[in-house]
Amino acid sequence: MFKETTKTQRTIMMVVAILGGVFLMALAPTMAMKTLKIALDQAFTRLIPHDADFYPAIPVLTATYSIWIIIFVFAGSMALMLSKKLMQGAHWARATVLGLFAAPAVGGMTMVIPWFVLVLAEYPEKGVPAATISGMPTVAPVLFISLAIYYVILFSDTDSIKNKLQKFVPFTLMGVISGMVFMNGQHGVRYFIHIPGNFMKNAEGLIVGNPNPPVITSPLAHYITNLEHLHWQTFEPLAEPILYSPQTLALLLGGFMLYVSSALLIIAIPLMAMKKKAGWYIATSTALATAFVSVQGFVVRNSTEWLQGGMLSFLLFVVLMLPVFKKFFLAEGDEW
Repeated sequence: MFKETTKTQRTIMMVVAILGGVFLMALAPTMAMKTLKIALDQAFTRLIPHDADFYPAIPVLTATYSIWIIIFVFAGSMALMLSKKLMQGAHWARATVLGLFAAPAVGGMTMVIPWFVLVLAEYPEKGVPAATISGMPTVAPVLFISLAIYYVILFSDTDSIKNKLQKFVPFTLMGVISGMVFMNGQHGVRYFIHIPGNFMKNAEGLIVGNPNPPVITSPLAHYITNLEHLHWQTFEPLAEPILYSPQTLALLLGGFMLYVSSALLIIAIPLMAMKKKAGWYIATSTALATAFVSVQGFVVRNSTEWLQGGMLSFLLFVVLMLPVFKKFFLAEGDEW
């Protein structure tokens, strides 16, 4: 897929890989951690006392931000190690670095969005106090710098403007949809792990920990069984338990599976850039599976976020199947 590069283009790629690598190792982790700390503090002090549904964001964001921070460091380190190979014009190194900066671009996107939900958003209908913090999170430069380097690596060759514009479409969709389905996954996991019985209202009407939570031997204490006994929207006890709630499976697939989908789309980027057919098959099958699960989640839970994710995932599937784009990812003779 990559064309030959000039010495100037190789120099540019080497320089941005070095600068980007240093940035990801030295600055990005601190930016991300500051964002996480502020978001969690706002959730603890402003949101959770008025709505226990916000509590699952604490373990979810703690885990996912921590994983992204670790990825930043490894991606930066590998970018530094591959910078010499970029100068030498090695296509495999260029494809790898493309993937290395796709990861923090997606990660930055998934770190910026919760800021709007937990820090900036207003919830007067829940009695939540007005936001006291404004502006963008400190992690925002990770998104924009990584994305800029991603495009520098993608377009730094002697290919035609027409081909570069055609490459822009699938390689942009891959990153955007990876980030979007990851955020939809956050939504699914948040409600999948939520145990409403762990919380109660105190005398002032604020949410506090329940001193007598469901015992470990109760179905109300387990992720898989609690929604057979609770209304899936209000979490009020049902008069009679139901035999099977489709909500649990929808949350499992629309949560943890979408995390895997996001990771697979990132992994597919360097493979597709190297015209490895495995990359195209990973991307198309992931897009198709993600579209199916997301639409299924919309039907079960009436979630427009999942519907949007499903539609975009199917759009990616269609784009990757079109000959005008597929020619960049499959070598001649590797037709599906």
